Amino acid sequence: MMGFEKCFFLFLFFLLVGLTSSSPLYIKHDVLEARVQTGRALLQQQGNCPIDFERENYTVITSQCKGPHYNSTICCNAFKQLACKHSTEINNVQNGCATTMFNYINLYGKYPPGLFANMCKEDKEGLNCSNIVQPEGKSEEQKSHSSKGANFSMVLMLIASGFLIIMLNK
Repeated sequence: MMGFEKCFFLFLFFLLVGLTSSSPLYIKHDVLEARVQTGRALLQQQGNCPIDFERENYTVITSQCKGPHYNSTICCNAFKQLACKHSTEINNVQNGCATTMFNYINLYGKYPPGLFANMCKEDKEGLNCSNIVQPEGKSEEQKSHSSKGANFSMVLMLIASGFLIIMLNK
């Protein structure tokens, strides 16, 4: 019975750790490459992307990233505000989400091909989604909603640590 209890605690520990670290903190470089489709195909038919990018709000990018002289700091931060909330799906190159998202970004923003791929280079992993600067003017309610995910992750990590301590003390 003691072996089953330890296995159960190990299972719970790894489940909680997996839940807290399931979303990548980066958007990979290879998904930033321009994959603009030409032709009359419907933009949403790029793959099996579970996100409806047609209904996404692109003003977060188009209101901040303006040409003809694009500021890389402003444009990359605006891009991350839109893309990082979908980083798991965008990093999966098989589902077509990155292509679909870039097609809509270019449709609404009329940006030059490869603008974000050429400007937004942070480190070897890709774009770091943990250092997004929110534009000024966000309401207190929006700020509190954005911090709820971080608080939830912290609680899960504390629970997982507690399970590990209990398991090691037996």
